Formats: sequence, structure tokens, C-alpha cells
Amino acid sequence: MHPKLKNIARSIKIGMTSVLPGPAPVRQTARRLIALKTMGLFRDELTFQRNGFTWTGATASSITESIYTHDHYQDEHLDQLTDWLKAHTDFQRPVIVNVGANIGDVALPLTRTGRRIVAIEPNPETFARLERNVRQNGLTEKITCFPVAISSSAGQAELVIATDPGNSELRESADRLGLDGVDQRRAIVKVTTARLDGLLESNGIALRDVALVWSDTQGFESQVIASAPGLWEAGTPLWVEIWPKGLACHGGVDQFVQLCERYFRRMITATELASEPQPISAIRSLVAGLKDAEFTDALLIP
Repeated sequence: MHPKLKNIARSIKIGMTSVLPGPAPVRQTARRLIALKTMGLFRDELTFQRNGFTWTGATASSITESIYTHDHYQDEHLDQLTDWLKAHTDFQRPVIVNVGANIGDVALPLTRTGRRIVAIEPNPETFARLERNVRQNGLTEKITCFPVAISSSAGQAELVIATDPGNSELRESADRLGLDGVDQRRAIVKVTTARLDGLLESNGIALRDVALVWSDTQGFESQVIASAPGLWEAGTPLWVEIWPKGLACHGGVDQFVQLCERYFRRMITATELASEPQPISAIRSLVAGLKDAEFTDALLIP
């Protein structure tokens, strides 16, 4: 059997396993998954409508798969975070920054808060889809896009493009990547790097106007924190992915923890956003409790 037909058969088998015993939503999800996997054998990207938006995404992308099959990606966290911002008058500010914006899976829904969104994405292919999604949804006046990688220093860096575009990752001198063993390296491209403080201020965005920074940068979170001391001094909270394997490849887990303790006073884990914040010292036990391949998110509050 031709390899493509084998993959189709495998997808159908997986889908049917989900379909037979499940309720209608499960059957719909399975049908969508089969359709996406099948289309992915013949095309690199797909345009479709979900959750009130028109999306264009890579068929090999786990984020595209989540939106296509489930209507959303991380909507639960989005809703909880926006509720948290509403409940805290200190953060009624007009701008939200999304570092590692991918195709706009976070940036587009965040426009419903009424705030201006700054979407930052270094992968050239993904950035093109991000801009397309902004345009085709009529959001050019609400979302400003920048094709840069946030780093502790401005200049240039190499970005390793993975099979799943969302796994693309900046490469440093040691050539160790968190995605190794998770995804395949497909290409290496040169990208511009910028400090977050400098990028915002040079584009007329006052640091005191930023309500939240949402960061998902494949282990480069330490550099994001180090690039924006002015933001944290202005009291801006940071929603950050914590992935020990990725952090270990980009400065180390200890560096990440130390930067958190330097710039933030409190934290709330992703599963406890309705609870009172803990002291930032709790970040140590949170990180220690994660295995290398595990990850979680947390809200860090200056």
C-alpha cells in the first residue's frame, strides 16, 4: 500500500475508534481530525472558520489541529486570565503583548477584551500566516505584528524550524534544543532579535500601558524576562510557559527561577487562577515538581 494511503487508513482507524463509543461532540472531533490528517497529506496549509474567526494554519501544526478539531486553543486559560484582569483594577491598561504569537491563536481572541494587541512571532512562515489571519478577520487596527524574536540582546539569531511550526526554537552556541526528541529539524533561518522593553518603546508603546505579557517561547522564557525589566518595574504581570527541558537548553532552570525571584513577588499556577497568589518562592517547588518533558503555565506578578 502507498505510504499516503497507509496514513489515511491509520487516521480513519484512530478516528473510528473515537467515533463508535462516543457522544456527538466526540464524533464531530473525530471526523474533523480525520479530515485534517487527510488534507495534510496533500497540502501544507488550510483556511477554515472556527470560533468566529477565519484561520489559516499549517496542516502539520498542533495549534492548527486544536483549533480545527476543538474550535479553540487555550481558550480556558484565556477566559480565566481575562477574568483575572477584570477583577484587578491595577491592570486596566490598554495593551496586551503576546510573545510567540504563532498564527494568532491567542492574539485574535484577546481582541475581544477591547485592548490593543501586540503580536510577536519570529518564524517567517508562521508570521506570514499571523498577518494573514489578522487581515482576513479585519483586525489590522487592533493587532500590531512584529517579525522578531524576543531576546536579552538585540541583533540576530538562528531559528530552527521544526516540522510542527509551533516547535520552532532559537538555537544558541551549544546547539541543544528542547524540541530534540520531540520534533524534527526542518530548516534554519536567520531572524532579528530585540529586547521587549526596547521594541515596545521604539514603537510608541508606553510600558505603563501594558496590562499583560503572554509568553510562549519554547524555553526562551529567561531571555524574555531579562529583556523587559522596565515592564516588570511598571507592574506588568507575565503569563509564562514553564518547560524544564527547554529552559535547560537556554540558560538553565536555575537562571529562570532566579530571574522570576528578582522581578516578581507573587505567582498563581495555571490551575489556580481563581485562588489567591502565592509568594514567588513557590516557583521553586513548581519547577522541581515537573519532569523534563512536562510543562505548565503560571501567572507571575511583580
